Amino acid sequence: MFLRVLLTILVMAPTVLWTVSHGLAQESSPAQQIIVRVDGASCPFCAFGLEKKLGQIAGVASVTMDLKGGKATVILKKGAKVSEQVLRQAVEEAGFTPREIIFPTTP
Repeated sequence: MFLRVLLTILVMAPTVLWTVSHGLAQESSPAQQIIVRVDGASCPFCAFGLEKKLGQIAGVASVTMDLKGGKATVILKKGAKVSEQVLRQAVEEAGFTPREIIFPTTP
């Protein structure tokens, strides 16, 4: 019985190690972050409405607002893409004016 368990562990070890290391590599890759500068969002209620609207876009993982800086930080899910037009439309539908949308630069 002990020999069978040991053999199973030895056979499965490379698969388990590959899975664990592959999973860690994926988790450590940086998420794509987009900055959306917005006019008109000046209170927490405004921020909540804008966060909610941007969060409904397909591929968006999270949204945080910086009221003082007048910007929303949109974090995309791994592999997701969002166009500037979709972001602008969401901001306008939430009742605000999009000023500038900054996509990350690729090296």
